[in-house]
Amino acid sequence: MLSARGARWANISFNHGDQNTYHPIHNPNGIVSFSNAENWLVHEDLTRFINEHNQFGEECCAYGEGYTGTVRLRTAMAKHLNAHFDPVQEIDPEEITFAAGVTALNEACALLTCDPDKQESILLGKPVYGAFAKDLCMRTGVTLEYVDVGDTDQFSPRCVAAYEAGFEAAKARGITIRALIICNPHNPLGECYPRETLVELMRLCASKGIHLISDEIYALSLYSIYERSSDKFTKFTSVRAIDPNGIIDPGQVHVLYGMSKDFGACGMRLGCLISQNNEFTKAARAICRFSSPSQYSMDLAAKFLEDQEYVTKFLERSQELLLHSRVVAEDLLSRVGIDFHEKGNAGLFIWLNLTPYLPLKDTNGDGWAAERLLSQRFSQAGVILSTGEAYHAPSPGRFRLVFCLKEELLREGIRRISCVLRSDPRRDP
Repeated sequence: MLSARGARWANISFNHGDQNTYHPIHNPNGIVSFSNAENWLVHEDLTRFINEHNQFGEECCAYGEGYTGTVRLRTAMAKHLNAHFDPVQEIDPEEITFAAGVTALNEACALLTCDPDKQESILLGKPVYGAFAKDLCMRTGVTLEYVDVGDTDQFSPRCVAAYEAGFEAAKARGITIRALIICNPHNPLGECYPRETLVELMRLCASKGIHLISDEIYALSLYSIYERSSDKFTKFTSVRAIDPNGIIDPGQVHVLYGMSKDFGACGMRLGCLISQNNEFTKAARAICRFSSPSQYSMDLAAKFLEDQEYVTKFLERSQELLLHSRVVAEDLLSRVGIDFHEKGNAGLFIWLNLTPYLPLKDTNGDGWAAERLLSQRFSQAGVILSTGEAYHAPSPGRFRLVFCLKEELLREGIRRISCVLRSDPRRDP
């Protein structure tokens, strides 16, 4: 017998077991997955560093300094953030709290900002990172309020009016918004928020008395600084790079970061919360004992971040590889007639528009059912994409494709997508 919540959780999907990954020689019928945002392009360099620095002291066998990040790691991370995020006020190691991944910290933020029995909620724009729905809600009981910016550019200061309207609409239904969460760079659109938009979002949060939580996990996974440079691409600006004086109480602004994306180190399971709010930090550390990171991971990450000369070279190479892979993916998609969001210059993914290929005749015109059916056909063909529905796209037909795989997988996966799209004569023109 399970509790009611246990029974609900038993029906939630999760990855488990053999991935059956495609290999052109050893497993040609395997799966090409474009769903998990992992930077496979830097794994060789990262593995080399780990294998050269995996001499551990006896202290790694103990509980050590606690559950929320060693002093050494927090100091190294602060040094890294101060070097690359251009904070107005230098980030102190005591502002940093570590957990076993940003997923755990997403949940912590929901627990610290909302009381579900008081109908308190978190505001998000859409489309947005699909797993927020699990991270923020699964164990907390918190509900989410999604804002559709309509025809307004999500990255323009004009989007703030839509967020304010969403706040007031929730209030009219008896729901109290306690926080706004943004992804900067954005997931799944791959764009960075301009400074002026961040300022206006900070002003909005100040006026409503709510927290602003900026997920900046892809902050340094940029590639517009090379030949893609153009006025249409926006450089990354951290919320910590904006002087809050006269805008917002800095205690209302929090940043999420980690090792998973910029460094391709998902397996380290290391994420961190950066906050100038002492009470917020203390509360986060109290509950993060349930998601404490490994001493071995923290030791390796500290060694990595302490060597900022190596980190800078690592990031430069990563950005070069990301750019190359993005260009290859765009070329392959264009050749087979697939439209995509062209403004992306950050992150690990491309936002596809497969609306013309939705099999609406097979679903009596139901667009979301058609998107799910198309997703099933992709899976049957051995290629997996994240659906727009999972990312709260305003309309059906969008899919997220992670492009930073080895080129042979990228080419094979897009070939399979093309085969599915070309093999359906019943789709609407």
